Amino acid sequence: MKQRTKKIILCLLVMVLCLMFLTSCSSNNDSSSKENVIVDQLGRTVELPETIDKVCATHIYGGKMLFAMGQKEKIAFQMQIGADTEALAKVDDFYGSLPTVLTAPNGTDSPEGLLDLGVDVVFTDAGKGEEDAEIFQNAGITAIAVSGETFEEVYETAHIMGKVFDCPERAEEVVDFIEDLRTMVSDRSAKVAEKDKPVVLVCGSGGVYTAATADMFQQEMVETAGGINAGAELTGKWANISAEDIILWDPDYIVLGSSFGVDDVESVLADPALQDVKAVKNKQVHIFPSTLGWWDFPLPQSVLGIIWTAKTIHPELYEDIDMLEMADTVYEFIYGYTYTELGGEL
Repeated sequence: MKQRTKKIILCLLVMVLCLMFLTSCSSNNDSSSKENVIVDQLGRTVELPETIDKVCATHIYGGKMLFAMGQKEKIAFQMQIGADTEALAKVDDFYGSLPTVLTAPNGTDSPEGLLDLGVDVVFTDAGKGEEDAEIFQNAGITAIAVSGETFEEVYETAHIMGKVFDCPERAEEVVDFIEDLRTMVSDRSAKVAEKDKPVVLVCGSGGVYTAATADMFQQEMVETAGGINAGAELTGKWANISAEDIILWDPDYIVLGSSFGVDDVESVLADPALQDVKAVKNKQVHIFPSTLGWWDFPLPQSVLGIIWTAKTIHPELYEDIDMLEMADTVYEFIYGYTYTELGGEL
C-alpha cells in the first residue's frame, strides 16, 4: 500500500513538473511575441530587432513623436523637421552633436544612408502606404508606419512607440497630457450653441486658395475649438479652391497655416476677389503665431493649434489662457526645453 502511494505521489510530482515546464515555455513565448512583434498603423505585422540603439523618422510627425516619447538619445541624426528642432540643436549638446543631412555619410534620405548611420528602426509615413515602408524593410531596416491625422491616431502612435521602446508609462503620459488639454478645450466649446459656431477656413502653405479637408487633422482642430471647417465637404489633402468657393462659404475666419506659405495676412486682406467675404471685411484673417514649428499639422504640439484657434474664435471663453505660458508648458513636455528657452516668440 505504501509502495503504491509513493508511486502515485511520484506520478503527481512528474505531472506538476511537466505542467510547470509547459506553462513556463508558453509564458516565455507569449512574452517574446508581445515584446518583439508589433502591428503598425498600416496593419503590417513588424518584427522588432533584438536591440534598438538608433532610430529616425522619414517625416515630420514621426520625428516629433520620437521627441515626445523621450527617445532623443536614440535619434541617429538631426532630422530636418522644423524650426523647433533646429533651435534644439543650438541649446542641446547631444542633439547638436549629431550628424546633419550634409555631414551624414550618403545622406539620410535613402536606406543606404540610414544603414551607414546604424539606424535599427525607421518610422515611415503611413500616408505613403506600404510601398514606402517596404523600401526600408527590404534593405534590412525595420520600418514601422505611423500616422497622426486624428487624436486617436496620435494616441495609437504613442502606444506603438511605447511597445517599441518598452516605455508604456511614457506612452500613457503623452496620451494623458494631450487629452487633458484637448478636453479642456472641448468642454469649453460645448458651451457654444451650434448656431453660434463660426465658419473657419484653414489654408495651407499653398496660400488662401488651398483648404483643409475633412480628411485632415485641421478638421478635428476646428471642430474641437468650437468652429465649423469651411472645407468639411472636401476630401483628400489640401484641396485647391477658387475665390467663388470662398465667397460661397463666406467664412467668419480665415486662418493661414504656420508655415512659409505664399500668402500672409496683408495679401489676403488686399485680395480684390475676396473683399466681400465676411472674414476679410471684418479683418478676421489670422496666421498661426508659432516661430518654432507648426501648430496646425499632425504633431504632438499641435494641441497648441487647437487652443490658439479656440482662443481666436471664442476669446471670451479663454481670457484665462496665456498662449506663451501654454506654449512653454507643451514644448518643455515634448523637448525638455520651454518654447521661450528655444527662442520662440508669439
